Amino acid sequence: MFDKEVHIVGDEDIVLMLGLLGIEGTIIENREEFLKVFNNLINLPKIGMILIALRLSNDIIDFLLDFKLNNKEPFIFILPDVFQPNVERLDVLLNKISNAISDIELLK
Repeated sequence: MFDKEVHIVGDEDIVLMLGLLGIEGTIIENREEFLKVFNNLINLPKIGMILIALRLSNDIIDFLLDFKLNNKEPFIFILPDVFQPNVERLDVLLNKISNAISDIELLK
């Protein structure tokens, strides 16, 4: 069986909602504490996946992308804010990936 856990980091509503499904989580009151919580979680061997449900600054998004590129575990997934209008155009991570793909295509 699986010996790794999923952990959600986010606003109170999403953490409580997923908590009803049995997923442990940490409520982030302000964005400044996010990196402290994240760094604590990545050092716990029991954590296999971290779900992030917060609006984050570009600096933190860049940090998370760098982490994802250089670490296989834990798996990091940033949930888009699906309640935001035009989510596909305003999602920072999606836009960074799209821009990187465009840059690669220009090099061909």
